[in-house]
This record gives sequence, structure tokens and C-alpha cells, in this order.
Amino acid sequence: MAPTQAYPSIQAFYKREVPTQGDGFTEGELADALDPLNRKWDPEREYEESGIAELVPGPKAVTFVGRVVNVSTVWGRSQKQPKAAGWHYLILKDDFAAISIKLYFSRKEYPLKLGQLLTIWTVFISDASKTDTTVIPSVLIYANLFPGRVTSDHIMIHTNSSTDEICRAPLDYHKDRALPGLMTLDSYIRSGHDGVAGVKILVCIKSIGARKRITTKKGAERDLAEIILFDHTSEARCTLWGELIDSAKDWQPGKTILLISNPGYRVGYSGKGNIGIQHSTMIDINPEFPDAHWLKKYAAGLTKKESLCLEFPEDVWDIEAAEHGIYRNLYTLAEIDEWVRSEPRQVFTGYINVTIMEMSLVLHHRRNMLMCTECCGIPIYANTLHTTCLNCSKPLTLSLNPKIIGTLLDETGSIAAGKLLWSARAWEQLLGRTPAQLSDMKGEEIRALEQRMGFLRMHLVFGWAESVGRLAVLGMCM
Repeated sequence: MAPTQAYPSIQAFYKREVPTQGDGFTEGELADALDPLNRKWDPEREYEESGIAELVPGPKAVTFVGRVVNVSTVWGRSQKQPKAAGWHYLILKDDFAAISIKLYFSRKEYPLKLGQLLTIWTVFISDASKTDTTVIPSVLIYANLFPGRVTSDHIMIHTNSSTDEICRAPLDYHKDRALPGLMTLDSYIRSGHDGVAGVKILVCIKSIGARKRITTKKGAERDLAEIILFDHTSEARCTLWGELIDSAKDWQPGKTILLISNPGYRVGYSGKGNIGIQHSTMIDINPEFPDAHWLKKYAAGLTKKESLCLEFPEDVWDIEAAEHGIYRNLYTLAEIDEWVRSEPRQVFTGYINVTIMEMSLVLHHRRNMLMCTECCGIPIYANTLHTTCLNCSKPLTLSLNPKIIGTLLDETGSIAAGKLLWSARAWEQLLGRTPAQLSDMKGEEIRALEQRMGFLRMHLVFGWAESVGRLAVLGMCM
């Protein structure tokens, strides 16, 4: 008789979870409560997909998508949720409406930033006017969430780049119409902040300051960072506090556009108005509408025009042909100016014959400004080739400061200090040494070099391209 074959029981396929001592919860349940973002979300009930504008107060299982336009964090106990260590105040918006959210957390706050796309699941929507939170213009509904404790609540933070185009339109925007309430930065600072409702300002990031820690009058320590905002009319300072500083790490000076609705107003130490961020402020990151596209293009042109440290472009001009080719034209500065204004899109090269009227080697050496670069929208200077950004701690490689060459002159015009874009090869030909060798020179050697180069007349090989936006020096000869 054949022996009976033993089959494993169903319990063998599933590992039993042993409750932890004290409250009777399993390790998995505790992990889900402490880190709700990583829990498996497989709800038993069905959630109806809805836009924020379609949400109505009352009990109903709904899910909706929106971008974070305001966030602040409070640590402390709540009478309604005694198990919470704190909560986030959020404003979420899609293309048509906004909702305020109170999001509780058990131990660790959520990694929330301005501009993030979130998907929310909840079973109850409240009327914003009947809650204990501050009433915010254009925000009519409200939701309480505690994903760590309430199994019907869940939140997902989208990190995939494929969602970048979702929920980018400003509220109240209609195609072929001006955005209601939009005013320039200068108008807002002068008078628009005084009793005007529904204000919106469209600005670009100019620079991002370093993170600082201060002690308030009440003895509490707080982190802050100052950013400079600008548009085509003015510029203003804005202070970021707490978790908003982390949002600014992804912003790029000269590129990131902010649409600030319901901005605050503060008077700075200099008496000039500053932009504040208050509980009702909404900040759209890189919104999609024509005014934002125009400001982005304006900011890019202004950055090229004002930046000291543009990177020298590669593969724009044939340097060999410019120096030794058949067609080597000698231009005056007046002829170049006329040619560029009449045919700005044409790429061409040539020679100019100019005299160095001023040199500032000694001055910039004493000021520790022989080399320069830019990071976080802030000029950085040193007398060495390598340094570290004090704001983001990024290691930087510096190049020669173009302002060490002062005014250049010919019979028809002049070029102001810092307006030329020099290649590394042209610098070495002009100075007779590499930037590394120049940085190692002592004060007397710097002075002797400056005196030797004063009133020097030379031929510069130049190149022009509209994409570069400046006259570039490809090489030089005596």
C-alpha cells in the first residue's frame, strides 16, 4: 500500500503576524500608520473620480487630483486627532478650483513641496465656511485627512515627469482673455497691495539666498531664506520660512516663473515693499498661459544681457576659418553695431582693432574678485579657480572676471567693461598665461602685468550669433 502523500496546509503560505505588545496592532499595521505613503492601497469601496470644482460638501467616497500651491506645517497635539504628532495645512488646485486640506501625520511629516501633484482619496468633504480654519478667497471646500489612522483616507505624491503638464492653468483663466486681477510687480508695490481684492502677480526668480537660522522674540528658532523676484517693471524681496525653503531648491534663477495669488505685503528695512506669503496665498509654479511664456522669454534675454559669467558656447563658430581662412574682414565697432541691428540672425566672424583704455587687475585682485561664476542666481567671486557655493554647497569652477578688462576703444566707438564674452584660449593669448597661473601671482606681479597691458593696441578675432547675444572673443593677435 502506497504511503499517503502529505499536502501543505494553507497556513504554510501565509506568515502569521504577531501582534506587538501593548496595543494589539501588528508590525505591518504600525508601519502603515507611521509611513502611510508606503502602505498598499487596495480599498474595498469604490471612489468616484472628480474635479475639485465638482466636489460638494457631504459624505461621499471621492478621489481628485491637484497641485500644492500653499503648505505650512504645525507640530503639536490636536483635540480632534490626539494620536497625531502634527498636521499640514495645504491648498490644492486643479485648472478650475481649489480646496484647503488639513493633513495629519503620526510621527514624520510628509515630504511636501510647492508645485507637487497629489492624488487624494477621502470619504467626506466639508464646507470651508463652517470650519475652524481661516476663510480663503476662491476656496469653498475643505477636507480633513489622517491616512495613518483612517483607513478610508489616502494620499499619493506623484514624482513621474509624465504628469508635469497636469493642472498648470491658473484659476479663472480663459483663452483669449486677460487673467482677472493680474497686475505688474511695480503696481502692486506702489498701490495694489492697499485694499485691492483678488490680486495676482506674475514674477520670475532672480536669485535664491542661503538658508539662515534666526531666533524670534519669543525665543523660538526658525529657518528662513530670502529670494529676489522680478518682472519687466520692478523687483522685490520675498522671505521663505520653514518647509517652503525646500520648495525653492528646485527653482532656477532666470527660468522659474511664479504666479502669486493673494500675496502678502511687508515693508522692508529700506522702506521698500516686500512680498509676503500668508495663509491665503497661492503660488503656481511655471503656470501655462501666454503671459507666463512672455515673461520667461523676457527673463532669458535679460539674463544673457546682465550675466557676468555666461558659459562660452562650443561649435558655434569655425575658429580656424575665422583666423586663417580666405575671408577675414576687418570691422570697426560702428560697422558691427550696424550689421547686428540690421541682420541679427546672421552668424559671422571677423577682426576688430582696439586699444585697452583701462585695466582693473590690481583692483579686482585686492577685492578677491579675479575669478567669477554664478550659482543660485548670485554672482560668486574669488581669486582661485575653485570654490563652494555658500547657499547650496555645490563645488564650483570659476572663470576669469571679464571686468578686469576695462573700456576698449577704436576710432568709431567703444565697448564697456564686462560686455565681451572671452574664450579660455583668447584669455591665455591676451595675458600670456593660464587663469591658474594668474591666480598664483602676487600683488606686485599683478601690478606689473596691468601696467604692461595699459593702452595696448591689438587685433581681436570675434564672432557674433543671436543665440549667444554677445560679441564673443575667439582669439587675439598683436
